[in-house]
Amino acid sequence: MTPPGRCVVLVPVGHHVEPDCEQGLRALEARGYEVRRVRGYAAIDQARSQMATDALADGFDELLWIDADIVFDPDDVERLRAWELPVVGGIYPKKNARALACHLLEGTTKVRFGGHGGLLEVRYAPTGFLLTRRAVYERIADGLPVCNQRFEAPTVPYFLPLVVPDGDGHWYLGEDFAFCERARRAGFPIMADTTIRLWHVGTYRYGWEDAGSTPDRYSDYDFSIWS
Repeated sequence: MTPPGRCVVLVPVGHHVEPDCEQGLRALEARGYEVRRVRGYAAIDQARSQMATDALADGFDELLWIDADIVFDPDDVERLRAWELPVVGGIYPKKNARALACHLLEGTTKVRFGGHGGLLEVRYAPTGFLLTRRAVYERIADGLPVCNQRFEAPTVPYFLPLVVPDGDGHWYLGEDFAFCERARRAGFPIMADTTIRLWHVGTYRYGWEDAGSTPDRYSDYDFSIWS
């Protein structure tokens, strides 16, 4: 595993960083990670594309995305990095919806979280807690233009939304799923570590259990998919 100085933590900030998230970010800074909290973007796809372009230009080999409303254990950053995978993240629930903030592979019927969890391939992962490596961006960039050079702030649109076929219709992919789609097309699997406990802060802390049951909390949890 490379030293912390080779990994940059990227945090797009809309309004504020949740206090418990900020506590985790400061712990990472104390461990030697550079944390970039970036404000001022109305479009999240543009923010992520610019942040990634700048981080790669600055020489970082690993880009760790953490959203400002995700609460995490700093030790889990080391866990993700230790896998040495091109794309790997954690899974958390959506807010105010009984669903996970990811898209599972077709045929997946259960997701085991906690001590009984492990690595799981998914179709699309959220960028709320996602570790990505330079090689992924370099391969994706082969099919993308370099934009905004006239403004002296070049950016590669890694996170530009996509429209993809979906049965008899089409699916509009937001910036995070669009990035995963490009990575998959470039030959990189999208992996998730389901041992990692994340909290998605809204009206309260949303956890695994909110995606599929009443909000009792458990050290281990199985998420079942109902047809």
